[in-house]
Amino acid sequence: MKRLVQLILLLFIVINSAYSQINIKGRILDKADDKPLTNASIILLNRDSVLRYFNRANEEGKFQVKNIKPGSYIILATYPKFELYSDTIQIADKDLDLHDIKINSQRNVLQEVIVTRRLPITLKGDTIEYDAASFATEKNAKLEDLLRRLPGFTVTGDGSITAQGKSVQKVFIDGEEFFGYDPKIAIRNVRADAVDKVQLYEKKSEEAELSGIDDGVRIQTVNVVLKEKARKGVFGNMEALAGSKELYAGNLFAAKFNKTERIGITASHNNMGSSSGREGSLRMNNQITGAPLNTNLGANYENQFFKKALKVNANYGYDNNSNRNHSETYNKNVLPDESIQEKNSKNDNERHSRSNGLRSNLNMRLDSTQTMELQSNANWANNSNLTYTDSKTGDGSGNPISDFRENNQSNSSSSNNNFRLNYRKRLKAGRSVNLMVGNNHKESNSDSKVYSRTYFYKTGDSTIIDQDRHGRNSGNDFNSSINFNNRISDYINLALGYSFNHSKNTNTQNSTDNITQKFDSLYSQNQIDNNTNQGVNINFSYRKEKLEINFSNRTFYKNQKLNDSYRSIDLARNFWDNNLNVDANYRLSNSKNIRLAYQSSNIIPSFDQLQPLQPQTNPLFQQVGNPDLKRAVNNNISANYNAFSLLKGTNININGNLSFVNNPIVNKTTILDNSAQISTYENLSGKSNWNGGLNINHMQPLANRRINFNKSANVRFNNSYSYTKFEGGQSGGEFLLNNAKNTNFSLGSSLNEQDSEGFDFDLSANAGLNIQQNSINTQYNATSFQGGTSAYVKYFLPKKFNIMANIFYSYTGPTKLYKKSINQFYTNIELEKKVLKDESMTLSVKAFDLFNTFNNTRRNASDTNYSESVQQVLTQYFLVGVKWDFNKYLGKGND
Repeated sequence: MKRLVQLILLLFIVINSAYSQINIKGRILDKADDKPLTNASIILLNRDSVLRYFNRANEEGKFQVKNIKPGSYIILATYPKFELYSDTIQIADKDLDLHDIKINSQRNVLQEVIVTRRLPITLKGDTIEYDAASFATEKNAKLEDLLRRLPGFTVTGDGSITAQGKSVQKVFIDGEEFFGYDPKIAIRNVRADAVDKVQLYEKKSEEAELSGIDDGVRIQTVNVVLKEKARKGVFGNMEALAGSKELYAGNLFAAKFNKTERIGITASHNNMGSSSGREGSLRMNNQITGAPLNTNLGANYENQFFKKALKVNANYGYDNNSNRNHSETYNKNVLPDESIQEKNSKNDNERHSRSNGLRSNLNMRLDSTQTMELQSNANWANNSNLTYTDSKTGDGSGNPISDFRENNQSNSSSSNNNFRLNYRKRLKAGRSVNLMVGNNHKESNSDSKVYSRTYFYKTGDSTIIDQDRHGRNSGNDFNSSINFNNRISDYINLALGYSFNHSKNTNTQNSTDNITQKFDSLYSQNQIDNNTNQGVNINFSYRKEKLEINFSNRTFYKNQKLNDSYRSIDLARNFWDNNLNVDANYRLSNSKNIRLAYQSSNIIPSFDQLQPLQPQTNPLFQQVGNPDLKRAVNNNISANYNAFSLLKGTNININGNLSFVNNPIVNKTTILDNSAQISTYENLSGKSNWNGGLNINHMQPLANRRINFNKSANVRFNNSYSYTKFEGGQSGGEFLLNNAKNTNFSLGSSLNEQDSEGFDFDLSANAGLNIQQNSINTQYNATSFQGGTSAYVKYFLPKKFNIMANIFYSYTGPTKLYKKSINQFYTNIELEKKVLKDESMTLSVKAFDLFNTFNNTRRNASDTNYSESVQQVLTQYFLVGVKWDFNKYLGKGND
């Protein structure tokens, strides 16, 4: 009987196994002539891209893969010198016949492109990979120069990167951040000849990666893969500059790479106003504001220990900066009764700041299923500031209204430290649990002496403020969360989470009147803010073949309290808050992608907006809260389409968004006839603040791909509301609702050629219209033209001489209130000579704003308030410099 039971069980297992193992078959053919591709490889990968089954085609091109478990697979068909065939198949409960699979020879795929040993650009899933050796750069060039040569990339003079029409926010070196506090250090100093590949992709947000909850945020990311030999060596550069007006700058960068260990240091000292080592960059508008003095030091250390189970990243930064500056602002405020108040302000400022910052990140793999990460940061800073303000307000006809003068001298110190611990455990069957605990603590102290005199011409009254102010702020923010992820199937993932946050902040300012020696409560506060938030979140994601959908919803219960004993304020509230995010991504093909997203969130009025009276800052401005404010609801819709052709080298990117706020919280300003203002807030029912935009970028190569031709079109529209009342006007002291509309149209194009032969150039031009409209005082509505052009040219001369020029021009048209147009023009030029056998040293002579033509006037507009400002700047100056690039081993040798 026992043997019979065993036999029955064995038979059941065999039958069940036979019914659960499926076979697939098909035939691999040359698409050009239907000839069989003998010995073609057939590969089946699971959803995690792990190889599960493999076979080859016979002489007739036929293949069969047996005993496949049901599920979803990626099938690959490969044959030497033929394109890679890829598709997703679903194995159910019966055999599958794929019939004929026809693939192209690479000669047909690449059309007129000559196939060499290396392909300049390849697609690997969602990643675009550039082969660095396929793009020529100068000797001793940096990663920044290499990126400028990659199709679809642009790099501005200050080091900002745009790729495929999107701003790049992260730059990794071999998958890790280098000098995490300033990612631009990597592109400015890592050598181009040390780079093997440049990868471009979109990564999830740091919060999503740590918690396991996909929030739908995607970050445009560049990962630089170094050559194997470049992972060990010493490299860096030293630069010294001196010039007219007693200008000088010195910069140092040095790094040592040793497989997993990376050590780097940076240092700079200059009186040219930059803390980034870009003082000698010809591509930038190097206007020097005020009289700056900067000293910066930095150090970075990375390594891996215990067979790469522990990753360590730490960096330190020191900054010591100061400046003296003079600025002037000319403001025109159009009042509801069509009159104008004009304010002319002069400001002299001297500031000093010194800070130390330390950041560290420890990532430990406890075992094959557990990881733990600890992030910690600390910062200490001291600041001093001396400001003198002289402001005069008139009625637009030359008659004075008020005169305000103030001296303010302050000193402050602050400290901030925080940590965040993340633990992740992978469970069975695609499940995982994530735990997070973090805390942030901050403190600051300040002392200031304030003396101001405000004179009102209409009444002949004056107000004098002579005070000592002592401030102390402290805060502690504790947060934690637990999230559970469950892969329900190959396509569906569900995540549930809970979060808890508690914060307490104390903000105290004690003001003493030096004339009466009494405490002044009007300019003081003793505010204690307590917040406790608890929330649950759910995330649902679906990913199958070309479609990816993410849905997340976060619901919070918030308990908030604010108390101020100086002003008898005791506010408390409890409420629910909800944030919704939905996004869908559909891959039309390997090179075409469309993405749609929707977000909904509440705009909760802050306690600053609710409390009846804020501490006053000066007699001309008073902030009054509205305790009856209600929340507003913000809705945002965005769409993106991207298409990239490897064969043609073209790219088109279209971005659109629309955001609207229901029941918006709007400003409500009362302007007195003595020019003082009282500001409060109010919900506006029945109307919405909204804005939208559309941006189109298209790139295509010209002249056998030697030149990149970029075109762009952009339109943005903003619609907002605000209340204004002028008590001295003819409107009877009633509030008038102003509807401000602002529309911007612009068109742009650029031509870029950089192959380090003959001459390189980067030319761009743009033109647009700015339309500003208000529902009150419509006589000042205006349409102004804006445009500009720039040109960067580098000519390679014999004997290792090079000459460069950067020419910039912009135009801002006149308006109804400012009759003069603004023309900004400058020309920078440089002559350089490379010396030494390896061309590692460069001697240069540079001239900035050669013709002394730059106009630093800035113009701004907001609702019915218009302003122009100028600053003390130095634009024309000359520099001589020497720069030495040193390199031991890194990237050297033949490929």
